[in-house]
Amino acid sequence: MGDRRPVRLMGVINLSRESFYQGSVAGPEEALSLARAMQEQGADIIDVGAVSTAPGSPAISEELERRRLFPALGDILDSLDITVSVDTQRPAIAADALSRGAHCINDVSGLCRPQMASTVAEHEGSLIIMASRKRAGDLLCLEEIIPLLGERMREAETAGVSPERIILDPGIGRWIPEKTAAHDLAILDGFKRLRCLGRPVVAALSRKTFIGECLHQPDPFQRLQGSLAATAIAVYLGAHIVRTHDVAASRETVALAEDGDLEVEVLDRLGGREDLAQILSRTAVDERGFGALSRKGSFCLLSLRGLSSMEAIIIKQEMLVRGGDAAVPKLALRCDPHPEEVIIMRSVHQIAGLVRNLASQPFRLSRLARLIDEALDRIDSPERYRWE
Repeated sequence: MGDRRPVRLMGVINLSRESFYQGSVAGPEEALSLARAMQEQGADIIDVGAVSTAPGSPAISEELERRRLFPALGDILDSLDITVSVDTQRPAIAADALSRGAHCINDVSGLCRPQMASTVAEHEGSLIIMASRKRAGDLLCLEEIIPLLGERMREAETAGVSPERIILDPGIGRWIPEKTAAHDLAILDGFKRLRCLGRPVVAALSRKTFIGECLHQPDPFQRLQGSLAATAIAVYLGAHIVRTHDVAASRETVALAEDGDLEVEVLDRLGGREDLAQILSRTAVDERGFGALSRKGSFCLLSLRGLSSMEAIIIKQEMLVRGGDAAVPKLALRCDPHPEEVIIMRSVHQIAGLVRNLASQPFRLSRLARLIDEALDRIDSPERYRWE
């Protein structure tokens, strides 16, 4: 998982009756059927936890966590072919879970117990590290979250966890009473900054308190639409994993946020390669210069449809840098939320430079690069005239 790979969906199963969202709570006997349903709906990972971290939830013993967790975990591991993550802060629980076949430990305490990283390393598991300093979800701003996650990541690597197995979570949610919706919105707004850490990032937003406060919905059952909106924002800003109670709805939201309805059409082209060969031959141009000159002498007018305002502005800037231009709707400059059409115009050489740059970019820009490349390839292909 990571850049240029599909966003993964992590379905949440809570075995703790104290969970803030009762719709996700399952007993040991219901957990398997819920996990199977999530897998059928498109979940790539099942995250199972037996301890609630909602504000005011009572602490439970390790023995009670074991009684809640392991019967359900065993059923899921025995019956389903799916990646399973265990949400626990206890290294002893993590060790038993990994030895029984779990693939990942989701530690919301952010390695507050130093043995956790070495335990995961010993079992060659994956590790989700949430930004926490002294307790799960303590009050941190993004300027503190980024260096803290970097520090915890290095601690995990020093303990033997493979860097490729480390996943990061900025810790959105009202884990403590002092945390407000404004804190979580600031983290969501800066989600793209987490890319500097170079590891996959989890967006754990589903039905959380900040959504309820923004929408005046104290009941978590009424927060689905807000959760999906926040999910779309997080995916657009670079989230690699979406942790959700609502797999089917989130799958559609992720698909739209990842790709949308991008379309590329060649509206006009002036100067084909063979035409230019004849023209350039009249000047006895050097053969080595022919390739570059033929691209520079071939001009295209392309329509790019379905872009967001941000993508439209990026395309215009990229074309201007290359000496070309792009016609962008004026509303895009005001961050209009509706899909935009952009017309780009310049030589094939300059458009090829645009494609090369977009191909290394995150989000939908790399896909747009492929679509432009494919559209240009089709211009001279006889396949464009085929019909069934």
